[in-house]
This record gives sequence, structure tokens and C-alpha cells, in this order.
Amino acid sequence: MAATSSSSRWILGAAALFFLIAAAEGGLLGVHWLRDAGRARGASPFLRGREVASGLGCFGCHGPEGERGIPNPRARDGEIPSWSGGNYTMFNVDPNEIREWILDGIPKRLHDDPADQDRRSTQLIAMPSFKGRVSGRDLEDLVAYVQAISAAYKAPEGAAAEGRSLAVDKGCFGCHGPEGRGLVANPGSFKGYIPAWDSGDYAELVRSPGEFRDWVKQGEIRRLRDNPAAAHFLDAQIVKMPSFGAVLSDEEIEKVRVYVEWVRGREGAGTAAAPRGDLSREAGR
Repeated sequence: MAATSSSSRWILGAAALFFLIAAAEGGLLGVHWLRDAGRARGASPFLRGREVASGLGCFGCHGPEGERGIPNPRARDGEIPSWSGGNYTMFNVDPNEIREWILDGIPKRLHDDPADQDRRSTQLIAMPSFKGRVSGRDLEDLVAYVQAISAAYKAPEGAAAEGRSLAVDKGCFGCHGPEGRGLVANPGSFKGYIPAWDSGDYAELVRSPGEFRDWVKQGEIRRLRDNPAAAHFLDAQIVKMPSFGAVLSDEEIEKVRVYVEWVRGREGAGTAAAPRGDLSREAGR
């Protein structure tokens, strides 16, 4: 009887130990899942598009992130155009032309244009054709990335447009990425990166307009500061949200919030839908 009781206790103890080990491993896997930047990248057409651009070598000519083109001897402007700085409207009438640049190396509109043929005949570096190397979702994600980098979509006039101007002026895109869709690494933070505005991470951190205002004004929110675990990460993260309360009025903060909400909800976000506004008119075409 004693031997049986001892054996039962050993079995129960072993089972309990196994359960604790399994729970610990599950917890570690859960933390890894929560902190996995790959999941966030996989959910964002913009971030997937960046990976496509990197894999195709686009940044070799268009510069880091596509924002600074390299010299191109005998080219009209002396360099390969970046995707930012207003260049979108110089080379594209609509998103279909981005696809044509990628797949054919030149859009149909310019292929037989004598003036453009003359331009292309002198430049040393020509845009290659990626037809057969990129298609489907990868192609659409790359188009989405180019559109975001180039600010092809204009925020509606009023609060959203003014909010974007404020975001540019105060350096918001430096940490949050183009259109707030980036994923900048942030060692010591809970997720290991600065959440993009169009992500589920953002929705976890900003649950109301009031919390948005507190984030911008104070650099943190009370809900997280009062939570010991969350407060640890607020203090441990290398890149901390600055406090803009001294440089932005309540009215300006609200305009930035309106712009962020427009980014989160704009029609065609992360797709190849036509940009808002008459880009052909802006391009002088």
C-alpha cells in the first residue's frame, strides 16, 4: 500500500512538473508571438512591399528605402529619381504606370514618345524590366510601398491635410515611417519595434481620442503607466515617445489625430487603388 501511495505521488509530481514546463514553454512562445516583428510585417502590404523592393535590388538605384536615387550620368536630372520628394507626379499618371515601370521598364504612355525616347537614349542607367520576376501579391505590395513612400495619396483638405503637415514638421515620420506605416526597431520595448499607425498594435495602444491626445502631449498614457509590467517597458525602451505638449496646441494635436485616422482608414490603403486628387493635372499632363 505504501509503495502504491509513493508511486502515485511520484506520478502526480512528475505530471505537475511536466505541466509547469509546458506552461513555461507556452508562455515563452506566447511572448515570442507577441513580439514577433515578422507577424507585423506580414500583415502590412507596405512592409511586405518594402521586402519585395529589397529583394529585387530596387534600393541599389533608388537609394535606401527608395528615397535617394544614385547618380545617372547623362540623364536629364543627373540621377535616378527617388520615389519621394514629389517625383511620383513627374513620372506617373496613375498606379497602373507604376506597374508598367516595374514590369516593362517604361510605361506605355512614354514608350513611343519622341521626347522621352531622346531622354532615354542618353542616360547611362536604364530602368530594367522585372516581368517574370515579380507578379501577383508581390507586385501589388510593391506598388503600395512606392505609393506610400511617394505620398501619392493626398489627405483631404482641412484637418487631415493640416495634420499631415504638422506630422512632417514635427518629425513624426522619422520614427513611425512613411505615412506612419513603418516598423522602426525599438530595443527594450514590449514588441521590439515602434508600432505602425495602420497596425493592430496601434489599436492596442490608442483606445480613444483621449489616449491619442495623452500620447502626443505627455509621451505616454495613464493606463499603461499605472500597470507595473507596461510601465517597465515604457521606461526600458530606447526610443521613447516624445512629449509634444509644449510645441503643439490641443487644436493641432486634434488635426494630427484626424490625419492618423485617415491613414488608418483611407480607401485603398495598402492596395493599388487610384490616389486621391487629379495627379495628371498636378503633373502638367
